[in-house]
Amino acid sequence: MRRFLSGALPFYALAGLAICMYLVLYRTDIFDLNSIVRDATGSAWFPVFMFVCVLLESVFPYFGYFPGTALILMSVALNPKPADASVFVLAWLAIIVGAVLSYGQARFFRPFLQRVASSAALGRCEWLFDAYGPYARIALFVHPNACAMYFTALGLLGRNLARELAYLCVGAAAAVGILFVIVTRLVSSVGATDDGELQVLLAAALVVIGTLVGLYAAWRPSRVA
Repeated sequence: MRRFLSGALPFYALAGLAICMYLVLYRTDIFDLNSIVRDATGSAWFPVFMFVCVLLESVFPYFGYFPGTALILMSVALNPKPADASVFVLAWLAIIVGAVLSYGQARFFRPFLQRVASSAALGRCEWLFDAYGPYARIALFVHPNACAMYFTALGLLGRNLARELAYLCVGAAAAVGILFVIVTRLVSSVGATDDGELQVLLAAALVVIGTLVGLYAAWRPSRVA
C-alpha cells in the first residue's frame, strides 16, 4: 500500500487541486472565466495570454494549481479559430521555462532544506528518486504541474539539469500535442460553451493516471523480488 501511495498520491493531489479550482472558478461568483477567455481569444495578445497562463501552471509550488491547460481547452472549445500553431508553440515554451524555473528555485532553497531536514529523510528521497526517477519522467508527458514537481525534485536533490532537458522538450511537446488532439477532435465538437466539465475531466484523468502509476509502483518491486 505504501508503494502504491508513493506513486499515486502526487497525481491525486493534483486532481484534488483541480477540483478545488473548479469549485472556485465555476461554482462561485468570484470569476467569470468564460467571459475572460472569450475576451482573450479575440485579442491580438491571445498567444501571450496563453503563455502566461501555462507558465503560472508550470512553476511549482508558488502558484499551486493554476488552470492553464484548462484555459487552452476552453479557448478552443469557445472559439477554435484563434488556437493556431503559435498558441501551442508558446504553451510548449511555457512548460519548459516553468520547469527550469522550478528547478532553479529548488536549487536556491536546497541549502536551507539540508539544514532543516534530517540526513535520513534526504537519503530516503535520494533512494526513491534512484529507484523510480526514470519512471517519474512519465509526468513530463502528462501535465505541467507534474512536470514542475519532477524538476523541483531534481533541484532539491542537486541532480543535473542538462541531461534532463531533452526529456523535458519531448515531454512538453507530447503534452501540448495531446491537448491539441483532444481539443480539435473531441472538445470543440461538443459546442462553444464550458461550465467546468473540462476541468472535471482533467481531474478524472489525473486520478486514472495516478492509479495506474501507483499500481505499477506497487507491482514492480514485488516482481523484482
